[in-house]
Amino acid sequence: MLIPLETLKTHLRLDPDPDSELDAELERLLAVAVDHASQYLGRPIPWDDEDTSSSEAIFPASVEQALLILVAEYFENREQHIVGSIIQENQTLQNLLHFYRVGLGV
Repeated sequence: MLIPLETLKTHLRLDPDPDSELDAELERLLAVAVDHASQYLGRPIPWDDEDTSSSEAIFPASVEQALLILVAEYFENREQHIVGSIIQENQTLQNLLHFYRVGLGV
């Protein structure tokens, strides 16, 4: 798991109980957040460093923060039935992820 459940629960201000019924839901939401961010970036998370011979996967702190924000968004807005509201893209997510995007062209 990229982000430990403890970290997710702390970010969401949930009880850190390791046997929480929410654990499976949080793992699923994290998987959705990783998929969303990976699609935005045009690469898997984490990714291999192509510029060095290191075999360590790259997982920058700003990408981790973006995933935490996405999980919180999904957790708080599980139903997505909003009436009479303007929905805007989260500029913070774009700011955190933008510089790690690949395949955007020239």
